[in-house]
Amino acid sequence: MKTILSASVKGGVGKTTVAVGLAQALQRRGFQVGILDLDYRAPCVPIVLNIEDATLARTDTDALVPVQVSGLHVFSMAFIWPASKCIQVEDNEAADDVRQLLTPGIIAWPALDFLVLDSPPTSSGIVRVALEAAADAGAVIVSHPSRVSRADTVRTLDLFAEKQVPVYGMVSNQGLDEHGQNRFDLQNQDIMDLAAKYNLPWCFYIPHTGNLAPHFDGLALTLLNTQPVLLPKPKEPKGVAWDRIIAVAQKLTKPNPSG
Repeated sequence: MKTILSASVKGGVGKTTVAVGLAQALQRRGFQVGILDLDYRAPCVPIVLNIEDATLARTDTDALVPVQVSGLHVFSMAFIWPASKCIQVEDNEAADDVRQLLTPGIIAWPALDFLVLDSPPTSSGIVRVALEAAADAGAVIVSHPSRVSRADTVRTLDLFAEKQVPVYGMVSNQGLDEHGQNRFDLQNQDIMDLAAKYNLPWCFYIPHTGNLAPHFDGLALTLLNTQPVLLPKPKEPKGVAWDRIIAVAQKLTKPNPSG
């Protein structure tokens, strides 16, 4: 089984849309696919799949049973919490719960070819657990052509380089409308240039349109024909100013600083 992570530290770029669309496209190609919604506090996969009323079931051994929709196997925290519930938990607690969900036997998945993970918009807690899960397969970085999104995409790439999680490529999501007009303050080319700068295998763009299936079929085919890459691990900052900051920090954090 390969684990594919749909990721960005920025919210609102379409990670859930990409995760669901990719999972469905892989399923259409004959693969056995599961999708796990890792957004602990605001799970959206059931909304996208129109299965918000699904109820939680368990096996005789108390394992959680994924919901099936059109051949896709789905599990989300939304099946546990009421839809209106605002979940208030610390990052460490949420990460521990998600780590349990990723433990074999907790969810009664069938024999899967792919498990697609939809991650929340953060760089800590749950995402660190997701990075561990995807370390043997890889991730798709989701962005769109705006200045804010581009900045957070750079931070996302830094995170994946630091954690040495393979990257299949990047999706520039919904940058163009159905008439080929830009929807944001940059162009798809800006995101493609960013992908080239980081030597990613590809940058796949998906327009803002009512018929997304053909585009996700293309994304799935592109992913299946790609060997994910490891980004060069970032170097620690160097220089006199940085050395002084480190020296001050070390002095201030001594148990009994003198002077």
